[in-house]
Amino acid sequence: MPSFSEYYSSSPITPRLGSDNFSMHDKAGADSHYSSKKPPLGVGPIFPSFNGQDITDDCLAQVIAMARPAPSEWNLQTSRWIVVRSDAGRKFLEAAASVHVPLSSAPVVLVCLADTLAWKSAPQYLQEMIASRKITEEEGREALRQLREYYSSSPDIAKRTALANAYVAVHQILLGAAEYNLSAYWVTEFDEARIKTHFHIPDHFLVAALLPIGYCQGAAAPAVSKLPVRSSIYREKFGQILGPAS
Repeated sequence: MPSFSEYYSSSPITPRLGSDNFSMHDKAGADSHYSSKKPPLGVGPIFPSFNGQDITDDCLAQVIAMARPAPSEWNLQTSRWIVVRSDAGRKFLEAAASVHVPLSSAPVVLVCLADTLAWKSAPQYLQEMIASRKITEEEGREALRQLREYYSSSPDIAKRTALANAYVAVHQILLGAAEYNLSAYWVTEFDEARIKTHFHIPDHFLVAALLPIGYCQGAAAPAVSKLPVRSSIYREKFGQILGPAS
């Protein structure tokens, strides 16, 4: 019988831009501003301002679609998206942010939500695996028992997993924006309670991130300095810096 870790761990997925999964180069009706010359992904601490150019619904749908194949434990797909286009909505999100960022200058702000109860849909996923003969009914029952025991042991486990899966989807959105010559960045510092109340978000959802998306005004933000790669990689144990193999 496969181990619990085999069920629990998501399969590695390496999306290929332009593959059939995304149809990125076959997009009739999508935004005409698509370009093979992609801008760098927006990163802090310098956040770009956006010009007044709107994003078509078709283009936005293509960008959000890139989050669909993002890997998630048990294929639970915990992320949900609220598309905020109204002036009032974007200004509210800017005011709710704990850092000063020009959210309202973006034509669209996506609110990424993480469903902490998504694990309860695991029985459906397991039934699909049984129907496709990937596992037996006995294996499915045992996997479901372990899953329920694991997730119900602590609310923090479901919260951590839901957020982790949502952040993978957020990264896919950033890649999708760059594919369409758009600028985007994410914000995770905000008043979550205010946002949940304003947008009528159910209690079991977490606000994972805010993603302003648009066409950058002026030059792209300069690259920020990064730590040397080896300074953040340890060999075998924490603190043991990775060096040349002996």
